[in-house]
Amino acid sequence: MLINEIRPQLMPFQYPWAWDEFKNLCKNHWLPQEISMASDIAQWKNQGYLTQDERHLIKKILSFFANTDVLVGDNIIMAIYKHITNPECRQYLTAQAFQESIHSWSYSHIVESLSMDQQEVFGEFKKVGTIKDKHDFQAQFFEGILNEGFTTKTKEGRALFLKNLCAYYVGMEGMQFYSAFVLLLNFKRRNLLVGTSEQLEYIVRDESLHCRFGTKLINQYIEENRDIWTPELKAEVSKNIEHVVELEDAFVADSLPRDILGLSRSQFARYIRYIADRRIESIGLDPIYGEEETPFPWMNEIMDLPKEKNFFETRVTEYQTGFGLEW
Repeated sequence: MLINEIRPQLMPFQYPWAWDEFKNLCKNHWLPQEISMASDIAQWKNQGYLTQDERHLIKKILSFFANTDVLVGDNIIMAIYKHITNPECRQYLTAQAFQESIHSWSYSHIVESLSMDQQEVFGEFKKVGTIKDKHDFQAQFFEGILNEGFTTKTKEGRALFLKNLCAYYVGMEGMQFYSAFVLLLNFKRRNLLVGTSEQLEYIVRDESLHCRFGTKLINQYIEENRDIWTPELKAEVSKNIEHVVELEDAFVADSLPRDILGLSRSQFARYIRYIADRRIESIGLDPIYGEEETPFPWMNEIMDLPKEKNFFETRVTEYQTGFGLEW
């Protein structure tokens, strides 16, 4: 069982898929300071590279990212890990929490390298606005699990815990992160902010693994708790996904007041709905928006295909440590 079962021994595995996902995650290791930010610094300081609208967008995205990985990490350690008692799943969760810390370091490294106002960027989520709205929506699912009386031994508690898993693995890591990724990675297609984008490419690969594990975890949890997976809870999860889409629409309207080269608000609207449909289908629910094709096929290439680069110019972001390589 995933919950309510104390099982101190790791082997034999109850969930071999969780152990496989843990090993896949451990193949990936990188550090932000290994990536050169020299060209990014020059482009940020020189007014000829980026328009004011583009600078506004970049700051907004970094303000969103600056605290979200902290929230995700806190949720893993203080909420999910506490109640998912299976050992191999816990192995994965600790590895994921470490990666979220690396991601937080990466965003801090970018902000510091570009000499941005740290208080402005890292304090944005506390102010009234679209970033705070996104933060507060996710935080409610985390705070519900932290309540002193919470337990997964009641039907209501098990349902609330499932809503937490869906909110974080589907809504935040599966949707909100990807919408921000596509906004920022668009600059690399114009040879802008290459160092920042290279770090984002590493993070995208990490997050794709987090989403895959989260989807499997949710489906396993549902399989073991069929009594809570009622039409009412399914409708509530779907409604939460719709609200995430609304929050992303508002965030982009705030961050991208006018279209920029290679990116329009109408394209983004299609993309977040395409992502929403794929995520909700992955946990056995019907798609909401009917978006069958992504307007940004290059994002699939970033997530799925190996990178061939000049080794002396930049690192290959399709990375694995030595023990994970096949000869």
